[in-house]
Amino acid sequence: MIRRISLICLSILWLSFVASDNVLAQDEDDKEPPGEQVPIQERDMGDNFIEILGEVPGKVITLPVSLFFKGLAKAAGFVDYNDIILRITDILTNEDGTRKVRPVFTPVSGGGLIFIQDNLFKNGMNFRAAASFGIRTRRNFYGKLRDTQLFAPKLGLQISGFYKRLPDEDFFGIGNNSFEANQTNYLHDESNFELEFLTGPFGRALIGAGFSLSNVNIQEGKDPNVPTLDSLFTANQIPGFSGADMWTLLFRVYRDTRNVTGHPTCGGEAFFSYEYSQQLDGSEFGYSKFTLDVRHYFELFYQRVIALRFRTEITDNIGQNKIPFFRLGALGGSEILRGYRSVRFRDKDLMLGGIEYIWPIHAMASVYGFFEEGRVFTDVFDDFTFNDFKYSVGGGFRIKAPDGTLTAILEFGKSDEQFRINFVLNRDLGSF
Repeated sequence: MIRRISLICLSILWLSFVASDNVLAQDEDDKEPPGEQVPIQERDMGDNFIEILGEVPGKVITLPVSLFFKGLAKAAGFVDYNDIILRITDILTNEDGTRKVRPVFTPVSGGGLIFIQDNLFKNGMNFRAAASFGIRTRRNFYGKLRDTQLFAPKLGLQISGFYKRLPDEDFFGIGNNSFEANQTNYLHDESNFELEFLTGPFGRALIGAGFSLSNVNIQEGKDPNVPTLDSLFTANQIPGFSGADMWTLLFRVYRDTRNVTGHPTCGGEAFFSYEYSQQLDGSEFGYSKFTLDVRHYFELFYQRVIALRFRTEITDNIGQNKIPFFRLGALGGSEILRGYRSVRFRDKDLMLGGIEYIWPIHAMASVYGFFEEGRVFTDVFDDFTFNDFKYSVGGGFRIKAPDGTLTAILEFGKSDEQFRINFVLNRDLGSF
């Protein structure tokens, strides 16, 4: 019995040795035959001490960049692993579209985000809040709460406020013949609060009346490539040279008869406002301002549209009071006389006329060309002439969201001074 057990154990051991020899033999067969041996003087022995020492300055210089990208990769991995973006999106947006966050950009305000909450505490109560930032500490914060039926079916309330810090605003002087060579810049810092009672709509018109308080500080501009305001102008030449605190009574009417937003083919918009404003802490400044802006759309064929626009502003002194230069009528920028830089011309009164030809190239996109002319006047009734109107010509693309909301504009404008490219993203979301 013992002999049989011994034979079995010896057989198992012998089989295991044979199997291991076969595996080793196969491993040896899988190995490539050794190649020709490299002489020792030609072998790669690694970097020597001098080479390593020479690389140290380069590694020190590139270390922050390397650490930045490694940290960015780690952060991206952490955000993706924990679904942080999806969670934030779920918090800030919802499926029915009453709450959403969108990117915004304008050449004046810079880039940022706007938060929209419709039906905040009740149906019809809507809220907007936006924050934008740009170069040289450019900042713009904005908020508005509106309910057109807060007190009654046709009586509501609107409360809004904003803060803006524009560090490099252009100023060329006052008048239609201000010289481009006189370009200066200043810092415009303003806080504003507004309360307005709303009534309507009556025949698609909304009427508002209320008041606003504003604080404006004018300081030295931050653009190092342009002279500051006080280098060419004095406080005696420019009313409101240092800013002013103002209170203003407001009356406004807005009527919208467009068939759709984004790319209307008929109807139009009309806006009228009257402001009566006085200095809050003194009697140096005081003015009244009338503004009228009318746009109308005519379809030609196949949704090709002609859009006409007329705008005028009339600003008058109240008694012997002066008008702060930052409350004068202005032409230039991405909304009015688009071939000129922002606020290129200033004076008490202005007049502008424009025409656009718009044709759709996609369900969500259209192409347009425009021509517009305008000028400023010291007094449009006494000084009106068809001479010296400034022109602007150009075109661009408009892209709209599926709900018709205008989303993005990329356009170019040409004037006798310069060629401009303007890009605007979700500008209209800031209004109701």
